[in-house]
Amino acid sequence: MTSTQDRRPGRWPIDHPVHLEPAPAHAHDERPLPLRPQDEVAVPEVRLVVTVDLTGPYTSSHDVTADLYSQTRHSVDCHTVVVRFGEDALRICPGLGSAIASRFFLAARQVEIHVPAGTRWAFVAAETQEYMRRYAADHAQMLAKTRTSG
Repeated sequence: MTSTQDRRPGRWPIDHPVHLEPAPAHAHDERPLPLRPQDEVAVPEVRLVVTVDLTGPYTSSHDVTADLYSQTRHSVDCHTVVVRFGEDALRICPGLGSAIASRFFLAARQVEIHVPAGTRWAFVAAETQEYMRRYAADHAQMLAKTRTSG
């Protein structure tokens, strides 16, 4: 038996050598065990949802667009974008549908627009949808022109 001082990392003393015996001849003749069907594990669906909050008090349209930019400048591809508008942003800044669409038409599959209660601002969702459609079509047309045939 060797002492612990004689051991080096990765080498361990063996007091009783282990002898490996070959498998019996009949073991090779046996049929392999049938494999179990793979158990299916349900994988939950995970979606990335980005929330943009434009409900703050604003005094100019520049403030609204600056806030939109600051919240979305590091935006990533996501499943859903939720944009919450406040009265000030909707009243002061026309063209919010275009601004939202230009930020997310390539990065999101769905865009949800949340406006204050009432139908007065409902047009923002339709406007955003129309701009998303236009920007996506324009992008597809641009890609088709830049690709070489062949």
